[in-house]
Amino acid sequence: MLKLTDGIYYDNLKISINGKQQNIHITVYEQGINPNLTLLISKVSEAVLPNFENNHIGEGATMDSFIEKQKGVRFIINGGFSHYRKNFYDWHHQNFNIGDPVGLVKIRHHFFEDYVELSHYGFLIQKNKGAKWEIVTQDKITKEEKYILGCTPLLILNNEKLKITDELMSPMKEGTINPPSILGHGLQNHPRTAVGIKENQLYFITIEGNVPNYVGCTLTELQEIGILLNLDSLLNLDGGGSSQFRLNTNQKILKNNIAYEDESRILGHVLALFDESIK
Repeated sequence: MLKLTDGIYYDNLKISINGKQQNIHITVYEQGINPNLTLLISKVSEAVLPNFENNHIGEGATMDSFIEKQKGVRFIINGGFSHYRKNFYDWHHQNFNIGDPVGLVKIRHHFFEDYVELSHYGFLIQKNKGAKWEIVTQDKITKEEKYILGCTPLLILNNEKLKITDELMSPMKEGTINPPSILGHGLQNHPRTAVGIKENQLYFITIEGNVPNYVGCTLTELQEIGILLNLDSLLNLDGGGSSQFRLNTNQKILKNNIAYEDESRILGHVLALFDESIK
């Protein structure tokens, strides 16, 4: 792996899974190594362009404008289709057919609520400032954690490959919200983002897709990638055109290939790694 600074590493892995070539971007954050590094769940949707209209989700910034204007950001990755469930029904401009896994976010003292189905959810949590980030199941949450990012499905937990049936990954139906919908399009090839943990390291994974030679992967293939990397835990974050990352190497900004129509996509919540020494 390429060391960018204390606590941040990058690798580009090219492998074949089920006869499909996969281009995988891996950014590793080693917790506790660099006291200047802070990982946060950040609201890109309200960060830079509050008056921007006709965006993808809410109002806010693209990934490029966020990392350009937030000078302390060393790394940023989309954290999933994040929302409070009670607000989901009010967003009539969403057709509910994009197939992205549904995430739920609690920031500071806001409560998450109104889940439809929890059996396949995983949660990336920080219990208090400076504590190590963990991937846990719902029964490990007390609602007092500082940060919670909840997404689905949880693919690996405690070194165990979790079973997710094909029936649960059938495409969602437009206008409906039900347990299978949170795993919609899991059997189809899409770009993907995920977060994994191995010992003291967080692995942020972006699977290339929708570009020549790379079609993306299914959720079960993403699980195989986590097994290949020997991850203790792996949580899927997002899929499709919103699966994006940016990594500031000081010389340039690394990112995955993005379809033209997704370049201006506004994203909701992200995981952002700040370098407080350069903020």
